[in-house]
Amino acid sequence: MTRNTSERCCHRALSEKDTVIADTDFDTTEHAVLGTARYFWQTFATPEAQAWLFAFQFAEQNLTSEVGLDVLAAVQAMRMSRSSAFRFNNPMCEGCSAILSEHERQFMNVFRAVRENRRGAAKTHAMILCEGNATDTFIERMAELTRAAYAPHAGPTCIPAAFV
Repeated sequence: MTRNTSERCCHRALSEKDTVIADTDFDTTEHAVLGTARYFWQTFATPEAQAWLFAFQFAEQNLTSEVGLDVLAAVQAMRMSRSSAFRFNNPMCEGCSAILSEHERQFMNVFRAVRENRRGAAKTHAMILCEGNATDTFIERMAELTRAAYAPHAGPTCIPAAFV
């Protein structure tokens, strides 16, 4: 499977709320979760692109295909709580994919806060991301994703068994 490379040089400029991914301290797993999530977001934004195929391919190459399903569950739980559009960067564009949007950053902040067992921070980031709507299901899915994503790399005591 190959990606469409027609958008490889978009010359996209940063907005004031964007972050360059190279400036983050994301570990390999966080990069893989973000990349997988981006393909799912692309699927919902442009269904004809069928980017979900790339999401599972990317997850299988960088995590596991099962973790890909957990990313999808977390993305879908978040989507069900939000009422406005989610701003993300196109994973198929080299320029765009080097940038982290504010919404993507909040998504990853929830992921990291859950991993670090910081419940208050996870709820706060989730509430911001979900625009004040219900976040329990989203946080539960993120906890499942975190456990699955780090299972091969960390002992079971490193990830909370029941986050919510």
